[in-house]
Amino acid sequence: MLPHHNRMTMEASTSNHGESDLLEKLIAICGADAISTSDADLRFFSQDLFFEGALPIAVASPSTPAAVVEIVHLCRTSGLSIFLRGGGMSYTKAFQPTHDNAIMLDFSNLSAIREISVQNQSVTVESGCTWAALDASLAKHGLRARFWGPMSGGSATVGGSMSQGTVTFGSGTTGASANAVKSFEIISGAGELIRTGSDGSKGTSPFNRNFGPDLTGIFANDAGALGIKTAVTLETEPRPPHVSGLSFAYDDFDNMAELFSELSARRLSSEMIAMDGDVARQNAGPANLVEDAKAMWRIGKAAGNPVAAVGRMAKIAMGGRRFLDKAKYTAHFVVEGRDKAELKSRINAIRGFARSGTEIVNTVPLMTRADPFPVLPVTHPDGRRMLPIHGVFPASALHDFHLDYSALKARFSEKMDAVDVTVAEFFAGIAGVGLLYEPVFYWPDALYEYHRRRTPEYLDGQMSVYPENLPARELVGEFVEAFNILVHRHGGGHFQIGRLYPYAENREGGAATLLRDLKQALDPDNIINPGALGL
Repeated sequence: MLPHHNRMTMEASTSNHGESDLLEKLIAICGADAISTSDADLRFFSQDLFFEGALPIAVASPSTPAAVVEIVHLCRTSGLSIFLRGGGMSYTKAFQPTHDNAIMLDFSNLSAIREISVQNQSVTVESGCTWAALDASLAKHGLRARFWGPMSGGSATVGGSMSQGTVTFGSGTTGASANAVKSFEIISGAGELIRTGSDGSKGTSPFNRNFGPDLTGIFANDAGALGIKTAVTLETEPRPPHVSGLSFAYDDFDNMAELFSELSARRLSSEMIAMDGDVARQNAGPANLVEDAKAMWRIGKAAGNPVAAVGRMAKIAMGGRRFLDKAKYTAHFVVEGRDKAELKSRINAIRGFARSGTEIVNTVPLMTRADPFPVLPVTHPDGRRMLPIHGVFPASALHDFHLDYSALKARFSEKMDAVDVTVAEFFAGIAGVGLLYEPVFYWPDALYEYHRRRTPEYLDGQMSVYPENLPARELVGEFVEAFNILVHRHGGGHFQIGRLYPYAENREGGAATLLRDLKQALDPDNIINPGALGL
């Protein structure tokens, strides 16, 4: 539901007869509380971490798939585009309107958990449900989704992740988000309802993704360009009763990358993340006795029994933040087991593969699992703007890419120093794929409405206010363009393609024709998120 203080009251701003007629029809479909035309809402919903889009006519929050179908038909006859926004935790221009003759769909009212089937090991959930809400509901049954969300899952939605492609929780064993999907419920640009798994046959439940051609895969990671996801059926699994973590410090990128490759191949760790020393220190934030005590209490509760809780808390208290002081890279692994013997076996195996690193206190993996969906800042804690970008690489490409990326960073260093731009790196292992390589930029700059609404309360009073810094913003854009060229040169790819990363323009031969034919067949008037994927 749209924020109460921004809900629409029909104002003079909609005096244009055509717009007034459209808004009346949208209200008839969704209800007045589910339509907004306030300037603040239009700005918020058309912004992400870095990009601003054109302001749409309205933001609509339908509550049923039938309402989405009506909206599609309305927009087709009115010549309007529809831009789709999930939780908004994006940075790739994935949902921004490219023109103002458009509406935006917000999925916060389409967020029900329709069915949890313990026997069939599946859950059907509407697209606007957050990963945190889904996980809390499944936990009551001793279950979780096989891929169970990104770290931004307190705000990020299931539908948004499935359109964008995301990693984190479960990626060390399952891979990326789409690997856990059994079926999508899609509304096409022609207003047709499509079910993609075995439930595409009358009277059949969504128990099998691969009943004939994999239609589910067509709509995964499509940036919403091929259709509107209204529901997703995910595979579930029992929640593992035993969880621990390991952390290592590395001074050499190649040795760290080799460890990720070994663990990915053997699926020994549920979550595999790493960061350079700057990112680790920034994520840790300033020392705060009260907040550190709260974090340790969450870790203690996650340990499962009082003895383990005391042991973990004491170890972390003694280790403190000292491991961050000098490490060039820190690598962190969450380890799970059906029983203590399996957990111990996995831990011992990981230590064996990590011999070239130095084991450090395992604060990061334990805190990650104790509080998996924290309220994430959308700026640096001191108020500077930030932008993460990424490439995804097979193990064979990492050495050469890292060398060339380091050289690219060195070439930009003088320009970045001049406008106070810094960059650090984050990494994530993805089973069956390779390594996600994510530079994160920070620079002083004025904030958007998006940043102001998304800033956590715990940063109140800690953030500086900066004036607009267009030279820094433009330099970041220049670096991103050079980075994308470098990723392509080394045979890498991307999740969260949106409009930032090249896709359709790089399809070869029949693949390019098939992609455009699919778009034409599913969205004949090109009204669904036009421009996404380069379509």
